[in-house]
Amino acid sequence: MISVAKEFMLCSSTGKSAESVAIVKSITSDCNEEINMKRYLAVIRRPIFFVVINFFFVNTLFSLLPFNIGNIVYNIGRIAIIFYAGWFIIRRNVGGIWQSALAGTIIYFIDHVVLKGGIFLLNYLFKPAGLGLAAFGGVLISFIMFVPLAMLIGAMGGLVARSRREGNAANSQ
Repeated sequence: MISVAKEFMLCSSTGKSAESVAIVKSITSDCNEEINMKRYLAVIRRPIFFVVINFFFVNTLFSLLPFNIGNIVYNIGRIAIIFYAGWFIIRRNVGGIWQSALAGTIIYFIDHVVLKGGIFLLNYLFKPAGLGLAAFGGVLISFIMFVPLAMLIGAMGGLVARSRREGNAANSQ
């Protein structure tokens, strides 16, 4: 009863009908459970930490390997972290498949645009005559091109976690 009163107050203060609020809630939430953004960000902290480790330490360490093996290992790590982020969102009961896909996008954004693009921007700030700004533009374009792939990998991680959870529930009965 209290939640109905809160929805009525929300609808009357924003000028939206109760139906439109219910539709938006059903679209943005999974199984009619609201997503707690504080919990979501707390869960995604661990994959962000792994991305930073992968970018600064693994990328640097494996860049010494011959035949671009380091680049291959770095990208495999990047894909595994995106998959893990989607899996972890479902495993911790923070969200659904869409939130897992969003986790893949967030991880890819931090890894590609913030870290890699940030290095190019720093290069441009210290050497404006160089190609740092053009390289950052290339990073933004490649982010836009590959964000659906990051969403797919994150969603696949979420689907694996959900299928394992449903399989465990079926086995326990």
